[in-house]
Amino acid sequence: MLKRISRPGLNLLTRFLQFFQYLNFKMLLRIVRRAAYHRLPGLSAEIAFNAMFALFPAALALLSAIGLFEISEHNFRSLTNQVSQVIPEQALILTKEALQYLRARTSQSLFSLSFLAAIWVSSSVTGATMAALDQIYGIPRDRVRPFWQMKLIAIALALGTLFLLVSALLIVFISDIAVRIVALRSGSFAHTVFHLWHHLSLPIALSIVAIALSFIYRYGTSHWKPGRPILPGAILAALLWAILSGLLRFYVARVGNFNQVYGAIGAVIVLLLWLHFSAFAMLLGGLFNSVVGEAMQKKLEQQRN
Repeated sequence: MLKRISRPGLNLLTRFLQFFQYLNFKMLLRIVRRAAYHRLPGLSAEIAFNAMFALFPAALALLSAIGLFEISEHNFRSLTNQVSQVIPEQALILTKEALQYLRARTSQSLFSLSFLAAIWVSSSVTGATMAALDQIYGIPRDRVRPFWQMKLIAIALALGTLFLLVSALLIVFISDIAVRIVALRSGSFAHTVFHLWHHLSLPIALSIVAIALSFIYRYGTSHWKPGRPILPGAILAALLWAILSGLLRFYVARVGNFNQVYGAIGAVIVLLLWLHFSAFAMLLGGLFNSVVGEAMQKKLEQQRN
C-alpha cells in the first residue's frame, strides 16, 4: 500500500528534477528561437495592454474581497510595504494612490455591486493569456475552446488568482502577528526573529505567485497533455519575474528619469513596462514547460522503443 502511495509522488519528484537537467545551452537556444517564432514580446505587450485597463477594476475586486475581512489602514500599508520590495516605486505610487482613492470614495455596498463587473473586466487578462498559451503550446484551431467556454474559464482563473492574493494577504498579516508574538517572547533574539521574517517574506510571496502560475498553465491551455511539466516553469517564471522587476526598479531609481522624459505620464509608462515584463516572464515559463516537456517526452518514447 505504501509503495502504491509513494510511487506517483516519487515519479513526480523524478520528473521535476529531470526538467532542470535539460536546461543546457542547446535547450536555451531552442527556447530563444521558439520565443522569437511565437512573438513572445508581442504577446506579452497584448497581455500588458489588457492588464493596464483591467488593473483598477481588478483592484476594485480585490478591495471588495479585502473588505470582507475588515482589514485596517495599518495592515493595508503593511501590504503595500511588502509589495514595494518588487514593484518599481513609480508604478507602486500610481497604484497605491488609486487604491487609496477607491477605499476613500467607494462604499462597501458599491464594492459588492461592482464586484462581478470588475471580475468580468479582469478576466480579459486571463483570456489574453489563455490565447497566448494556446499559441505557445501549438494548439490547432479546431481544438481551441469556443468563446463562451474560454470566457467562463478565464473568469474562474481570475477568481482563483484573486483568492490566492487574498490568501497571501491573510498569510502575511497572520504571520506578521505571530512573528511579533514570538519576538516579544524571545527577548534578546527579537531582532534575529524580525530579520529572519524579513528575508522569508519574499520567498513566501514568490511561492504563491508560482502556485497561481501553475493553475494558469494547467487550465489556461485548450488542450492539456498528461505528463507535461507545470511547476518547474512556474518556479522559473516567478524567479524571472522577481529579477526583471528588481532590474526595472533599479533602473528607474538609479538610471532612468521617466518623469523628465515623459512628464506627467512617467509613472504610467513605468507601470506599463512592469506589466509587460511580468507578462513576458509568465509566458516564458509556459514556453519552458512546452519545449522541455517535448524533449522529455521524446526521450521517453525513444527509451520505450
